[in-house]
Amino acid sequence: MAERTVSTVRGIETTLAVDKEDDGTFVIIKCATEINMSADREMLDANCYGGTEQVPSGNDPKYSFTISGITKEYPSDEDGANVSGNEIEDWFLSGELKKFKHARPFSGDRVRSFSGFVTAFGEAGVVNGLQTYNATVTPQKVPVITAQA
Repeated sequence: MAERTVSTVRGIETTLAVDKEDDGTFVIIKCATEINMSADREMLDANCYGGTEQVPSGNDPKYSFTISGITKEYPSDEDGANVSGNEIEDWFLSGELKKFKHARPFSGDRVRSFSGFVTAFGEAGVVNGLQTYNATVTPQKVPVITAQA
């Protein structure tokens, strides 16, 4: 694997991949145009006579991955190497647990691996534009963070 030579991470370097067939082979969602990750930690108010302070609840942080992309209908001979918006919608409808990797390509770069559910899905389009989709993937547990080999 190539080493990172520029320290700044470009948006195009970050990918979201899914194990479509549950066989250990991850397919990058290539039609994605935007990938976002966020995490929140629940805090508690500790109120006492000396004042109020915020303390972590002790619960794991909650992660969320959102993805936007161009809606594509792949021919059957290209389906295995691509992830369509239709498949993402199908996973949303079925509530199927899928394995994902949120990663960057260079040796030593961060990889977030997790099993998750598609918890939101939508499509939008205009007459003289492309049809697009938006989806939210919610991990079942906190992602496992490793470094790209």
